Amino acid sequence: MTSLQIQYFLTVAEYMSFSQAAEALFVSQPSVSRQVKLLEDELGCQLFDRTQKNRISITPAGILFRESFQGAARSIEATRAAVRELANQSSLGLRVGIGAGWDLSEELRQFRAVVLRQHPQAALHFECDTFRSLRQKLQSNELDVIMCTKTSVMDFDGLEMHQIASLESRAYVRRGILRPENEPLQIADFAGKNLFMLEEKESPMAMELALLQFQARKITVNPIWVPDRETILQAVLIGDGFTVIDQYTYWRSEPRLTFCPLEDRIPICVVWREGDRNPLIELLTDTLSRTFPWEEGVSFPFPL
Repeated sequence: MTSLQIQYFLTVAEYMSFSQAAEALFVSQPSVSRQVKLLEDELGCQLFDRTQKNRISITPAGILFRESFQGAARSIEATRAAVRELANQSSLGLRVGIGAGWDLSEELRQFRAVVLRQHPQAALHFECDTFRSLRQKLQSNELDVIMCTKTSVMDFDGLEMHQIASLESRAYVRRGILRPENEPLQIADFAGKNLFMLEEKESPMAMELALLQFQARKITVNPIWVPDRETILQAVLIGDGFTVIDQYTYWRSEPRLTFCPLEDRIPICVVWREGDRNPLIELLTDTLSRTFPWEEGVSFPFPL
């Protein structure tokens, strides 16, 4: 018994005609008749009644074997589909870059749980770095997606992004520098103070947007650009000035710091290369959009 014989038998059973089955199979009628006869000889019974002129009918035995062969064919196809899905899962992966200084462990833990539930064989990789390094790794295909502020990627083409959060903007300063520790800070307290922000090559427009929050209230501060977040933290802890950053910085647990909430929001995005349709990217954006504290998600391609 061969798969060819079973295929020919099922086709004849479908058309109830050897000639029509031969046309559907693109073979000669004698070839179909021969393979069906070989199958009948092996099974030890007739599958078709050929006693009537120019007409065949399926026998009771043929009906039973047709159901059996059809069930086996469905089972084989389902197994093939499962094997294809397993192959896809085993090759599925996502390399995620996260902006240095963020504590997103809970959000990423939830994302990993969702992925492993839906794609058990998928490989996930997480790493933290500066926005500048993350952009470079994304463009050189060392990472699949990055999580960063909207302002850090606005000047770059060939990217797509999904805004996952709109976080509270905060002015962080050493506790007790501007006011006694038990008094809440006011935005006017920062007048004339040094504002430490990342330099433009690391986070384009970050300083400009931070300054606008004070200029809108007619408050003058002294802008100072620094190369990295650790330098900013050191300057603020020393008491040399303050910085503006979102609520997800790991600094929020630093007991020596306090903050004044600002009115403007900081948009956080997942960014990937234009045209990349890795299904885990959509899963990442959907999961994070539900776990981050904000109102609604907005997707749009570059350029803005």
